[in-house]
Amino acid sequence: MNGFVAALQRFGFGRLAAILGIAAGLAAVMAAIFMNLGQPKALLYSNLDLKEAGTITQALDQAGVKYEVKGDGSTIMVPRDVVASTRLMLSGKGLPTAGSVGYEIFDNASALGQTDFVQQLNRQRALEGELGRTIGALDGITSVRVHLVLPKRQLFEEEAELPSAAVSIGVGGREPTADQVRAIQNLVAGSVPSMKADRVTVVDQHAKTLSGGETGMAAEADSRKSEVEQRIAKQVKTLVEGMVGIGKARVNVSADVDMARVTVQEEKYDPDGQVIRSESTSDENSKESGGGDSGQASVAANIPPGAATGDGGSNSNSTGHQESTTNYEISKSMRTEVQEPGAIKRLSVAVAVDGVTAIGKDGKPGAYAPRSAEEMQRIEDLIRVSVGFNTERGDQISVKNVKFPVVEDSGGVTAASPLMGFDKNDIMRAAELGVLAIVGILMIFFVARPLLGGGGGGGKQGKGGANAPPAVTRIMVMPDGQQMQIAADGSMSQLALPGPDGNTDITQRMEMARVDGQVRVSTVRKVSEFVAAHPDESVAILRSWLHETT
Repeated sequence: MNGFVAALQRFGFGRLAAILGIAAGLAAVMAAIFMNLGQPKALLYSNLDLKEAGTITQALDQAGVKYEVKGDGSTIMVPRDVVASTRLMLSGKGLPTAGSVGYEIFDNASALGQTDFVQQLNRQRALEGELGRTIGALDGITSVRVHLVLPKRQLFEEEAELPSAAVSIGVGGREPTADQVRAIQNLVAGSVPSMKADRVTVVDQHAKTLSGGETGMAAEADSRKSEVEQRIAKQVKTLVEGMVGIGKARVNVSADVDMARVTVQEEKYDPDGQVIRSESTSDENSKESGGGDSGQASVAANIPPGAATGDGGSNSNSTGHQESTTNYEISKSMRTEVQEPGAIKRLSVAVAVDGVTAIGKDGKPGAYAPRSAEEMQRIEDLIRVSVGFNTERGDQISVKNVKFPVVEDSGGVTAASPLMGFDKNDIMRAAELGVLAIVGILMIFFVARPLLGGGGGGGKQGKGGANAPPAVTRIMVMPDGQQMQIAADGSMSQLALPGPDGNTDITQRMEMARVDGQVRVSTVRKVSEFVAAHPDESVAILRSWLHETT
């Protein structure tokens, strides 16, 4: 027991406390590593509204789910094995709602006492929120905001202003395609009355306009051009590879597409062609008759004809009129033609065809041979018919025989990618574990090992089994001149003199120990003299040493 206490005193309580502290730190690091290995964290939700993030964390606390908040508070991590169940639990509570207000704004609000302005404002807010939720559910969309402009038609206004919309979306590393942007425009236009798709402007989080105005029209034209080129290229490649083999043809198509929408109205008159429009015929006949008149005034002349008697003379007069009218109409033809955008104005097709490579008996590629001119001409003729070659448009087709580069197969097995099957979370977790392991190793080699090594003695136990002399940690010369040796177990004994055979090694060590002891004695004497002369300064120095060691 005394030896153990002496060893502790010789080792130093400050150094022992430092070693224990380092051991506790290493144990904590290893515990953190194993805890992280046992409970890996996975992403639950990211880019949350801060108010909604607080609501979600409150629900997680009530459910007893352990979570971790990262970033600015908008990212929540949970253990990987409870991600699905946690999302189902939050979905049952209507979370997350993406921080927007939908049609639920009308559930608890009473319409009694609300003005028309408040009702219209709530309707606009609900419509914006519902559109934001729908767009946010699309693939590749991380965040979305929708702003609607719904002008109100004023009294006596002939034409009302058309509504418009602005959509701000947050995307990942890949920019959305023109089809996706056009789908967002059509979605908003179909949800708002009297809104057209070209009045919907879409921008991303980098303040880049994805649609709307001239930029949107140019993007649509490029998309239509690319679609036509890809369709023709796929058609030609399928045809050629069916003749020469898979991978033996390269096709490049350049198309000049007319994106103008033209409406043609034509009206023609044919002066030679006459058509009876209307025809009318009228026939009139009249007949008049009267008695003879001698020119003398008499009673017989004033008597009506029926009552007159006598042999007086009579005359008669008859007339007729006939009229026919025929109206003719000049023949006329009217034609209205609408030419939709997408017509091909000019087409250029370039096709490269590989030659023929014979296969040897050992299965390796043999000599290369170009294709014949007849075969190349036959391929070109088929391509002309397939793409609808038109000389008047200025179409061009070029088919060439080119030797394709061949990649030599080493015959080995291609190793799979080391990152195959690991997602971003796994890579980040592996990086964290690697950093923790490196810190632990550095603490062991650069902190714990020097402290542990410094407490050992300067002597080493010799080899040779039981006959080897015990390891001597220190040889001291006492003030009375007596030489003492301190063993590894802390026991002190008087140093034995060398044997008669005169061991040179032991003698040299004894002489060095004697010199070391004399130096230590003189040093101790000087220290004691300094302490006696300056007691206050000595106490201050000892206190500072104790403070450093503890």
